[in-house]
Amino acid sequence: MIFIDEVTIVVRSGQGGRGCESFIKRADHKRIPNGGDGGDGGDVILRADPQTGDLFALKSKRIFEAEGGGAGTRNNKYGRKGSDRVVKVPCGTTIFNKKDHLLIRDLVHSGEEVIAVKGGKGGYGNHAGYSATQGGASQELELLISFKIIADIFLVGLPNSGKTTLLKRLTGAGVLETEYPFATKSPQMGTYRSQFNRLRICELPAIYQASGEGRGLGTHFLKHLERAQLIFLVLDPQSEFSTDLESGYNIVIDTIRHYNPAFAEIPRFLVVNKSDLLPKGAEKQKLFPAKERVFFISAKSGTGVSRLMSAAQKFLGILHEART
Repeated sequence: MIFIDEVTIVVRSGQGGRGCESFIKRADHKRIPNGGDGGDGGDVILRADPQTGDLFALKSKRIFEAEGGGAGTRNNKYGRKGSDRVVKVPCGTTIFNKKDHLLIRDLVHSGEEVIAVKGGKGGYGNHAGYSATQGGASQELELLISFKIIADIFLVGLPNSGKTTLLKRLTGAGVLETEYPFATKSPQMGTYRSQFNRLRICELPAIYQASGEGRGLGTHFLKHLERAQLIFLVLDPQSEFSTDLESGYNIVIDTIRHYNPAFAEIPRFLVVNKSDLLPKGAEKQKLFPAKERVFFISAKSGTGVSRLMSAAQKFLGILHEART
């Protein structure tokens, strides 16, 4: 299935039901108004749903319309309220007014919702001194829906750096491991479970030096780093897309910085995968800037992975405590 993280849709609320104009004729021939009010039109509501993985369901159906209100009837009977239309979106969805790109709401947590367009109010029936009126008009709005994945850790790196193998080892995710580049064509998710924590981990498609020019899979998927708490920058000592580890590091950092300078400041661990291919003693060399936290691992054999995840849990635990 194609991963969709941005769509444009039209939402249309229900029109209010018309009020009824009716009279009852008494025995003394006096006419008494008894028309009922029309029902309110339904709203269109966008709701965050943890079971919804992306915006694919919104791609094929571009107009979402609520039900109109029922008309009032004689004997002061009110019209039925129109049913609301609930549109489910993933947690982490941001909703904009397409016309002016103004933010309507950021739906992060399960069950959060926003009324995108309000249904028209039902018209008055000719009772209690009112004259009968038409129901209120429906509202229509074009929305830009943008989804950004919520995860604790994001795996970012060059092609064939071993991100998929690492994701599978950490989470058991049923992802396909291959030997050819750009095999991961959309974000892949998994959950790392330890005795005390559950961490959501997301592997992003590979980037390389020409990604910023739109080659390969481009850099569009880097938008999901906006909600990242920690990045594992995965490096390969024998990558065909860089001359050495230092070159690979610079390519990935520069690509992220070019996409959004703020993303280069997100906390990160440098994860040197396939460390068994390094010359003996290479781990002690100063390959990267002193500020970087570097971990040498083998995703395939599991060497160094426990130390990496212990450090990640400790780091994220400190982050969580600081936010409470």
